[in-house]
Amino acid sequence: MSKDIISTMQRLNEKAAPEALSLVESVFVETAKLCDYRFELTEGGRLYAFAQGMTSAQGLDHFSYQWFSMRFEEFVFIDRIIVDNAYRRQGRGAQLLDACVAKAQMHNKPLIVCHVHDRPSNKIGHLFVQSMGFSAIESVMLPSREIVTMYQRSIAIATP
Repeated sequence: MSKDIISTMQRLNEKAAPEALSLVESVFVETAKLCDYRFELTEGGRLYAFAQGMTSAQGLDHFSYQWFSMRFEEFVFIDRIIVDNAYRRQGRGAQLLDACVAKAQMHNKPLIVCHVHDRPSNKIGHLFVQSMGFSAIESVMLPSREIVTMYQRSIAIATP
């Protein structure tokens, strides 16, 4: 992934994301490099939405990722789904999450996980993941003193 794409994603993240998802550029870049799940939506060559995440094999040094690693053997951790304000409420976030689910199912991953901030608040994030079939596991205080709710969604495909 090129540095230009990561920089564009980081700028969109800072513009469109709630306070809870704000990251300094160096942290955003390092996390983006580990993501083996990345989907982007563009219009006229302009990025307006993206999703990024990683499998349980990546070993991200991130509290929530590690929290899930201690509880589940196989999963895909959704780090963030960001949609420019002008494109919200049009199903773009759902489209990105569906792409993540399809790839995870193709690779036999049984679970999609994420966290959503309670403090600072990300009410839209909670409503989104709940509408997409995620179930809350528990609320956790991060080392930064932020509070997040951990979510999971089973995506295992049953075999006859």
